[in-house]
Amino acid sequence: MKIAFSNLACPNWSMSELAANASSLGALGVDLRSFAAGDGPALASNPMRMDPAELHRIFAQAGVVPMCLSTGVRFDKPIFPPVIGRVFFNNVEEGVEETKQFVEYAAKAGVPFVRVTGYQLPAGEPRMWGLRRIRERLALAAQTARNTNVRVVIENGGTYAHAEDLLELVESIGLPWLRISYNTLTAVQNGECPVEGIKLLRDHLAIVKVGNTKGDAHTLLGEGEYPMQQAFAAMNEIGFDGWAVYKYPKLWCDELSDDPMSVLSSAIDTMYEWAGTQNECSHSCGCETAKS
Repeated sequence: MKIAFSNLACPNWSMSELAANASSLGALGVDLRSFAAGDGPALASNPMRMDPAELHRIFAQAGVVPMCLSTGVRFDKPIFPPVIGRVFFNNVEEGVEETKQFVEYAAKAGVPFVRVTGYQLPAGEPRMWGLRRIRERLALAAQTARNTNVRVVIENGGTYAHAEDLLELVESIGLPWLRISYNTLTAVQNGECPVEGIKLLRDHLAIVKVGNTKGDAHTLLGEGEYPMQQAFAAMNEIGFDGWAVYKYPKLWCDELSDDPMSVLSSAIDTMYEWAGTQNECSHSCGCETAKS
């Protein structure tokens, strides 16, 4: 597997600082949280504010891969009115054009993945309608990558918080340009054993994200409630050759450490250590499976 971290941990680093520090820390890649130009919070390393050729140059010079544009694109917005809206309104393909823009940027910048989400079905709507809408839009979004080296990855969360639901969605679409990003912390917080999730998704898995919490507070990787080393054992077991990404959401949580070098150094060292383990999971990850 290849070790990376998210730029959420270091929102004040410029793109040049991000790439240089990633290299000095021993990370092979960086997951770039990305917002359309003019949108989103203050993030010094938002790639969409930079020419893609310049981003490619910065990372190539540092010897680090800008491995993903992690976007906020989602496909759950209802069509209203439900029937007539398909004819007269323009939100039928909500999220598709936005995905296309990110894919085009990624192709120019040498970024191999664009992350999207399905997200949450609205209350009161027939579930079948919502699932069909997300599936149709995601299929169209994935097709925007068909003539590129970029792959669209959908990440678990919301209606698709569990690996089984995500797998059903991806396999029902059946496109080679669509793969999966699996957030292990999201999984355990929704009662799923991430070890089982990793094994279930093995044939479609491109990215595995890890992090840790104690109560409601994010912690260093090895200090939280969940022994995430078991996720690395599972990745080893399936021969995972994709990206393992550390996510420490300083951008969203002002109370977290203002020393990203220390946080990331600890996390990356821990990830390399765990990447060499072969321990079996016995459901001590704290998931609901362990409690049942």
